[in-house]
Amino acid sequence: MRLAALFALLTVAAASELTQVDHVRQKFYNLEQELWVNVTDPQWRDAGLGGDVELTKAFAAFNEHVESIPRIKRITLKSWLWTKVSEKLVIIDGFYKNFMEFVMRQASPASVPSPVRDWLDMAETVLMDPRASVAQAVRKLHGYLEHADMFRSVLQDEDAEVCDLQLSAHQLIFDMYNTIALTEIKGYAMMQFSWMLLRIYGRGNFTQEASLTRQRYAERTGQTATAARAALASAKRDLYKCEPSVYNADTFAEVTRLLQGYIENEVDMNPDNTCKENCGYYTLAQNYGCYKDQYCVKQSRCNGRIIDCQFVDSDMWVCPASHYSSRRYEYIEYENGRVLGKGGKCDLGTTKVDSWWRWLFWHCSYCMCLCDDASYNSHRYFSLRPSVSDIVRNKVVTGIRLVKVGRVFHLKIHQGTLVERGFVESSEEVQVKAFDPSNADVKDGVDYHKLTYERRAIDLDELDSPSGYVLTGVRFQMIGAHLHFEIRSTPFNYTTGKLWPEKSQWISNDNTEGSTKPRSRMQLHKPDLPTRGDKILKIDSTHDQYIEFTHSDFDADAAQSTVPFIDVQPVVPSKASNSKGATLNSGAGVYHRGAPGSGGFIAVKLLTYDYSQHVKAEPPPDELLKEDEGFTTEISNKVEAN
Repeated sequence: MRLAALFALLTVAAASELTQVDHVRQKFYNLEQELWVNVTDPQWRDAGLGGDVELTKAFAAFNEHVESIPRIKRITLKSWLWTKVSEKLVIIDGFYKNFMEFVMRQASPASVPSPVRDWLDMAETVLMDPRASVAQAVRKLHGYLEHADMFRSVLQDEDAEVCDLQLSAHQLIFDMYNTIALTEIKGYAMMQFSWMLLRIYGRGNFTQEASLTRQRYAERTGQTATAARAALASAKRDLYKCEPSVYNADTFAEVTRLLQGYIENEVDMNPDNTCKENCGYYTLAQNYGCYKDQYCVKQSRCNGRIIDCQFVDSDMWVCPASHYSSRRYEYIEYENGRVLGKGGKCDLGTTKVDSWWRWLFWHCSYCMCLCDDASYNSHRYFSLRPSVSDIVRNKVVTGIRLVKVGRVFHLKIHQGTLVERGFVESSEEVQVKAFDPSNADVKDGVDYHKLTYERRAIDLDELDSPSGYVLTGVRFQMIGAHLHFEIRSTPFNYTTGKLWPEKSQWISNDNTEGSTKPRSRMQLHKPDLPTRGDKILKIDSTHDQYIEFTHSDFDADAAQSTVPFIDVQPVVPSKASNSKGATLNSGAGVYHRGAPGSGGFIAVKLLTYDYSQHVKAEPPPDELLKEDEGFTTEISNKVEAN
């Protein structure tokens, strides 16, 4: 007895974790069981306005459950099979729309029931129309689903689906399943209504026909759910932005003047204004003045550290950048023919810069160095303040992006209200609180991190929540000299959607250089600007790596830019997939997108929630109706023939 009670309890618990569409199917099974009992009761059939009108009232009420499921915009895929399936889905949806219009008219309190012939025409059209019945469309739909594993076909080109639809492969499969399952519920409901109606009008018993329809429907839905669940279990849940068609301020931003190519004469890099050494001697130096107002007076001074100087050639022509640019130079052309940067037309005109000899003994050379200058023109700050959803109001993270406000990069989120069965109501952007790093009330290491030559690494990680948790926040923290990404996870009740704020936790990958298996470094080799050229930039980093911000290549760009650039495109699951709400997410990550010879981009991504554990087509009760008089009618023969 105790075992039976425990089994029943577990069965109820499992059913309560179903997806919304699977839960609605169970509701219809319960309604169907009740209605078949009523339909076979002569007193119910003859009471009030009649069994037919009472039947429409029940179906009108059930339609509210159907309408409660978020509408999914019809998905367009480059798949012959999905195109054929979609055609049948459209036919069944069209039938259901007309069917519900008829039902609502009959169920209206002030309406006069239509003639019996109209009711019969509707039922026979659903079951037996030789040109396009619901029963025929449902059978053909299942035939297509049996033809091949349509859900797994999505996995063959997951990246393309992410880019084109802004859906993770997992979310796409889940939406496909919901679309098919909901349409099949509509078709099945119309067929059962029709069998019940024919029974009410005395056209036959139809118990066996209804039972056969139910049996085949249960088999179909079970097979579809099994295939979808298997595909969901292996599908990637990553959601990210791909390369935009145009690079502009809406798609990327830059860390500026972190390590920037800088021309300096050795006479200005020592307090004695001597030229006794060579360029290679100055691995770490600073500016001590402007000797005799030479070229140094024509360029902005490096007020920070001067690093890793090298000698290229004595004399050069320098093309200065605009005063409004974060660059110092557009290009540098040396007398020996070497050009740093993209040579060509110089809008501001070139300046001739020549090294010189002092007292015939020492050569005062112009060196090509790197300038690490954290002046006001340098945008090198990352906020360490968390970006979190309002979990007290049951809000979860529905989108993420990197943004630059002033000189500071922030993690910015979207949030939406989590309700029952994994549904999130439409999201809103959460504004970041801007601050200036130079203000006295903000502190380095607490409110922000300042990149420097020694502290310019950023960890590349993909973080996911434990089972039963969802994403409710993101932040950067510092671990050693590394900028480190973390997520906040909060447990929730899937059935009710209720969050448990007090059990929230921050999750990170705290692997460091001192670990047994330290992070691997991602190297950039001679990186050009990622906005140049026609290279296809794809995700080329993996979890548990790190990358250092550095200067662009000397030859390609005169080391004038800091790479990687920052991708600031919002990563928000496409609302086209769910016009009434947003997508539930369980994780997030920071990654690098690039190609050989490119500085690439640092970007963020989301991990959509894993729905595979909730997809299940529970079978109908063992016996919806015990009555079985065991004969087949002429009408049922026509249904089978069609």
